[in-house]
Amino acid sequence: MTRLRQVKGPDDPAIREAAEILASGGLVAFPTETVYGLGADGLNPEAVARIYAAKGRPVTNPMILHVADVASAMPLVAQWPATAQTLAERYWPGPLTLVLPASEAVPAIVRADGPTVALRCPAHPVAQALIRAVGRPLAAPSANRSQHLSPTLAGHVASSLGEAVDLILDGGPTKAGLESTILDLSGLRPRILRPGPVTPAELEAIIGPLDIWEGMVEAGTRQEAPGMAERHYAPRARLELVARGAGLSSATGPVAYVGLGTLPALPPGVRGVLLPLDAKAVAARLYALLHELDDAGFARIVMERPPEGQAWLAVRDRLQRASAKEMA
Repeated sequence: MTRLRQVKGPDDPAIREAAEILASGGLVAFPTETVYGLGADGLNPEAVARIYAAKGRPVTNPMILHVADVASAMPLVAQWPATAQTLAERYWPGPLTLVLPASEAVPAIVRADGPTVALRCPAHPVAQALIRAVGRPLAAPSANRSQHLSPTLAGHVASSLGEAVDLILDGGPTKAGLESTILDLSGLRPRILRPGPVTPAELEAIIGPLDIWEGMVEAGTRQEAPGMAERHYAPRARLELVARGAGLSSATGPVAYVGLGTLPALPPGVRGVLLPLDAKAVAARLYALLHELDDAGFARIVMERPPEGQAWLAVRDRLQRASAKEMA
């Protein structure tokens, strides 16, 4: 049975226990400021392979290596441009992942056999303490089955992955609620490959113009970074997106309707959920809400589409992928 240990801070004895498990090739789920990660020694290909197996994750989907600081990132890259240094000084530790040319130290399985590596320095004190205790970078995608909802609570990890995890560190609910922004610095012009808590406007104010990739990578095709697949972040219930204020004319079976800012009149038997018209608040609440509706047995979730604009970019991205048709 998977062990779950509450962690009260960076000095908790459970962190040393978790570090020993990771050093021996095991898997540990731990909190970050974005979502819970499923960690393994990022320089141990066999341990990283256990993550792929536990999640049912396609080997075409690379992993993010989590580091303690800039000095720990340097051996993992072939180049560290001035732009990377500037962004690291501003956003590390924090929810920004940088994609850079990989050094030979990074195992091919972490890179999905590609030429680049994704690096992040998490801000959560438990994540920081764990990385430092291990003394090596941690490969740590979200701690859930592939394509399914990311976990924002330790309980989400336990219900999704069960005994595939050797230890779960319970640091309470995560703060940001959505995965990190991924910025590709390996080309001629910076590109956001996955939107997240750090917005394009915030990045452009520091490094100038950048591109935003908003496509879909088909199944079986190598991704440049996590979060680019057509279907991802999906609840068990069927998720449908509608215009704001659209409401429902009728409903069959257990249905939940999620409104933004206001909640229209709904047919009898439909559970209405009201979220504020606030992008950060919705981002922090989104996965937890979808987990709750899944656990309550709703077969169908109808949610209003977020507004246009950069503030809602990450939420729109997650909902678009979560509502995509399930692949056969």
